[in-house]
Formats: sequence, structure tokens, C-alpha cells
Amino acid sequence: MLWMYLLIYASVIVGAVLALAWWAIWGRKARLPRGTAGMLTMIAGALLVLGVIAEKSLGTPLVLWLEVPFEFWSWYSDFRFTTPLVLGILGLVLLAFPIRARAGSGTADLTPRTPFSFTRKQWFVAPAVTLFLVLVATILAGAASQRDQETGHYDMYFVDVGEGMAMGTNIYGWYNSVPCLILLGLMGVLVAVDLALISRPALGDDRELDARIRTIRARNVLTVATGALVLHLAVILGSLAGTASIRSSFSTGHGIVSFWTTFAALEPVLRGASVVVATLGLALWFAVILSAVPFRRARTLVES
Repeated sequence: MLWMYLLIYASVIVGAVLALAWWAIWGRKARLPRGTAGMLTMIAGALLVLGVIAEKSLGTPLVLWLEVPFEFWSWYSDFRFTTPLVLGILGLVLLAFPIRARAGSGTADLTPRTPFSFTRKQWFVAPAVTLFLVLVATILAGAASQRDQETGHYDMYFVDVGEGMAMGTNIYGWYNSVPCLILLGLMGVLVAVDLALISRPALGDDRELDARIRTIRARNVLTVATGALVLHLAVILGSLAGTASIRSSFSTGHGIVSFWTTFAALEPVLRGASVVVATLGLALWFAVILSAVPFRRARTLVES
């Protein structure tokens, strides 16, 4: 039983270890002070990680006694791909606070501020690459999907084995990906809004500390979004690994003949990549929690 839980939560455990290693080496120099921003950041990160843990617990003895109705499992089967994106959107909403008014007693600054004033160019590389991979996987899987004759949804993958026979299974098709694409667009808008809300108000009297806090908050916004994209990609890869694993055997006049998908050889690669990618996504969300651990010296500079 213990080994089963270790396997289920392996990505959570390893992700936490990776985040702690990052925090011990670099993260302690880039933390938020005590206050509303730090508290909301910790809450956002905790909700994201707990959301993933709750999803992983579905189907385990921990929740089987709840007698979850069949309708829930049917809904979850259709929309489980959206879970990381929905969690990411929730995290981005929380990270938008506290919102400071543009007018106030802040220090005047003639330098124009944009949503990117407190970001680093290299911070956009990971989300851009991950988004590209998500879109590539979405388009390829969507193009391979076929219409389910019973439901009308494009979420099936069929292999013609000849003589009027075929084998099929579910695939991450257009039916699953369209809601995810909508959520991806919403998440992009929220990232832009968050960065704008962080950068636009006037700097406080302690310009160095204020800039430091805004830099960490902007980094956390991109970290949460990147983590959501990475975990979404992990779910897609895991689904494609399941599709690649389909096997079927038919009895013929010459004996038993076995069939498999054209990309069956990629199954172990896709499955392994799904686990690794999920671990990295969770490490990013754990890092958000650790960035809210209060620092002692208020004037420690942020490293780029």
C-alpha cells in the first residue's frame, strides 16, 4: 500500500525536493517580506499544490469511501485536461492582489513603466517554449482524432486493421482541446493584467524595497503560468501515451494476429516525459510557496 502511494505522489514529492533545493541555493535571496503580498502568494501556491494532490487522490482508497457519483467521473474524463489551467487561473487571480491605486504618496519617477518593467527577458523563455509544445501536441492530436459515432465528439482514434475490422481508443482530440485553448487565452490575458497591476502604481518611499517586491511578484506570476502550462502538457503526454498503448488481437485463418498504433514505440517515451514534466511543473508551484517565506533583512537584493 505504501509503495502505491509513493508512486501516485512521486511527482509531488520530487517536485517539492527540487523546489527546496532551488530555495536553499538561490531562493533565499529572492523572498517577499511579511505582509499581504506574501500571505496571498503563499495561499495561492498552497491552493495550486493541494489542487494537484486532490486530483491525484481520486480513485485511491483515500477517497473511494466518498462514493463519488458516476456523473462526476464522466465529467472528469471529459474535462480533466483543463484542471492545471483552471488552477493556474485561480492562482493568477490571487497573485493580482494587493492592488494599489495609481495615485497616492508614491515617489515620482520619470521613467515610463510597462507591464514588463519588473520582469527579465529570460523569464519568458520557459513559458513560450512550453506553450509552443502544447500547441504542437494539441494540433497533432486534434488532427489525428476522429468522430465518435455515438457522442459525435472528436475524441477517438481508430486503426483500420483490414477486412472491415478496426480498433479504437480515446485520444486528446478537438473535443478536449477546444476548452483548453479558451482557458489558455484567458490565462494569457490574466498574466498581462497581473503584470500591469504590479508595475503601474507609483513606487513607494522605499524605492529599492518596493521594486524588489514587485520583481518577485512579477516572477511569481510567470512561474504560476508556466507551471500551469507544464502540468497541462504533462496531462496531454500521459493521454497520448495511453492512446499509443492500445493493442488488439484477431483470430484469422493463419492464427492470432496482433495490431498496434503507428506510434506505439513512443509509449514509454511519452509516459516517462509526462512524469518528468509533471514533476517540473509541481516544482515551479512549490517555488512560489517558498518565495513567500519572509526574509529577515529587508534590503537583500534580487538576483536576476
